[in-house]
Amino acid sequence: MLLAAPDGQVFAHPDLDLVVDDGVAPRPAEPTDLSPLPPGWELMQLPATRPIGFDRATGRLEVVEQCDLGHGRFVPRAVAVHPPPGFVRSHFPAAHFVAGESIAPVVHDPGEVRPGLPLWAYTAVGAAGAQHVAALFQVDELSRWAPALYNTPDLPERVGQRLRAEPGNRVLDQLAMCALDYGCRCAQNIFYQRWEAALPMAPACNAACLGCLSKTPEWEAPVPQYRLRFTPTPDEIADVIVHHLDHAPEPMISFGQGCEGEPTLNGSILVEAIRRARTRTLQGVINLNTNGSRPKVVQDAVRAGAGAVRVSINSFDEPVFRAYFRPEGFGLDDLVESLRLAHAAGAFTSINLLLWPGWTDRRAELDAVSALCDEGCLDMVQLRNLCVDPAHYNRLLPAERGQRLGLRGFVLELAARHPQLRFGTFNPRLAAPWYSALPALQFSPLPPMAQRPRMRPRPDRRG
Repeated sequence: MLLAAPDGQVFAHPDLDLVVDDGVAPRPAEPTDLSPLPPGWELMQLPATRPIGFDRATGRLEVVEQCDLGHGRFVPRAVAVHPPPGFVRSHFPAAHFVAGESIAPVVHDPGEVRPGLPLWAYTAVGAAGAQHVAALFQVDELSRWAPALYNTPDLPERVGQRLRAEPGNRVLDQLAMCALDYGCRCAQNIFYQRWEAALPMAPACNAACLGCLSKTPEWEAPVPQYRLRFTPTPDEIADVIVHHLDHAPEPMISFGQGCEGEPTLNGSILVEAIRRARTRTLQGVINLNTNGSRPKVVQDAVRAGAGAVRVSINSFDEPVFRAYFRPEGFGLDDLVESLRLAHAAGAFTSINLLLWPGWTDRRAELDAVSALCDEGCLDMVQLRNLCVDPAHYNRLLPAERGQRLGLRGFVLELAARHPQLRFGTFNPRLAAPWYSALPALQFSPLPPMAQRPRMRPRPDRRG
């Protein structure tokens, strides 16, 4: 078990083993839950928490209220890691939330509203000797999204050159802010002229998602970015589309990114911009990320030239879907209809499945995704960690869960049922001529740790 001191130092507990939370209850970690962390990943401490460890001598879980590891006595905090895109969290950190500190608990009081944890995918992490291990597994390749490829020293000059070459385009101005201030990878790709790039166009949304990246949630957690505050013209949008698709390798341009609302709310502008762009270039892929609330607009966008559609969903259980998305004027039937119409019109269709251990891995959720595949309207499942405060989200979920497979089991079972169904985290590389030859499941969720990690000898507790 790892624990953090208030000054940020992280220590391995000499006596207690790692405990993970499977979304329903904490339990001792098993080697099959864990994967080694790649070098360079940063750990985080969770304020207003106490870590929970497993004492093998007594066979009990233990909340660590105070600790002295030779550096003076301190009040410890639980430790977590945030998996970057490309990795799926399978278990939460086992943490006891403490009342009266900077972030108060809601675990035992569903009616309480409190300041919450920022929007990260809090994941259980521990130590096996000198190696950090975490409850996660890889689901996508990272060659286009490695951190070293972004925020390079020449980025500001690239942004400046592009803005000077195309002055007055408000979409480019927004993308410049997203690239430099927010660090958005897809926005930066506009100026690097490569791969998938963002194209924000919608200031409004017809949902109020609990984990929205551009709108402050109800518990006052900080958000990483804010939405654009204007509606661009079809020509402003089309100019950015055409330039990127004509100049980038494996080009994709994506509507519906983090610094905007729902693009189909501006349906006429969206469809006309795509139509105008496609009269000027047939290169690359135009992708629409959407909440699926306006199926007819989605269909029209595909007919105008969008080649890929991704619909976001957290659950196929209507009450849970509504509790998270808080939609205005649409429901699950609209999402499914958007997928049907997009696929029938010739688009590559995905769901952006927001994963939550203990809920997404239910048999009922698996059967719902499988039914879409059986219907022939789903090409890919994009596996994304739902980044939201666990205590706030868990209070929305029913206590009755039914049969659960674990997220590893969920992926394996779905892949076994549908061998042609693709899995990943990122929008696929549809513009690459070799993409269709890739295996549908590139990374097995089976853990590499087949045996229990060798633990260091522990001191005599009686001392």
